[in-house]
Amino acid sequence: MIKIWSELPVARVKEQVADIATLVWLLFWGNIVWQLFQFLASFAQAGRTIRGGGQGMIQSGIDVGESLAGLPFVGPGIRNIVRDAFAGAGRPLSDFGSEFEQFIVAVAAVLALLLALVTLGPWLYRYLPWRWGRLRRVRAAHRVIRTAHDLDDRQIERALAMRAVTHLDYATLLEFTPDPFGDWTYGRFERLARAELASVGLRP
Repeated sequence: MIKIWSELPVARVKEQVADIATLVWLLFWGNIVWQLFQFLASFAQAGRTIRGGGQGMIQSGIDVGESLAGLPFVGPGIRNIVRDAFAGAGRPLSDFGSEFEQFIVAVAAVLALLLALVTLGPWLYRYLPWRWGRLRRVRAAHRVIRTAHDLDDRQIERALAMRAVTHLDYATLLEFTPDPFGDWTYGRFERLARAELASVGLRP
């Protein structure tokens, strides 16, 4: 079974609340960021309209030129003149429209990204290392304590007690036993083992 949350109720509820709050926060601000991008990017329609007008002008020059090409003697010359004249006027409009559209989309993307960084960055900066650390700790502890050994319960309890008295701070030890050193010295390992398990989010 894959461990996602701690086994202890208080620790598990704390992790689940943090996970749900993070999901809600991401959905809320993600939706606002997307709406902002869509709103700003909608102004790119002006650029598409300008580009379409320029391309329409170029096409009109081609159409008019082709219709004049049938005139005797001067038809081909007039066709080229008309086509070049319309293209000369339409191509700058088309290019400007394309550049304007790209500029608006780029500005929309940058502003949306800035909003995402401001609203989501600080939250994820704190949440992800904390959550990843707890997840790694409970999974590693579960593997070492519950599955990666062939010892009996008494031996495991003794190993956990030894780890508790060597690495947990005194205040934490006193939450589980009034006499941590006495428990270790006289082989009363149960409370010390419980303290060690609690420190990694596992039940006794």
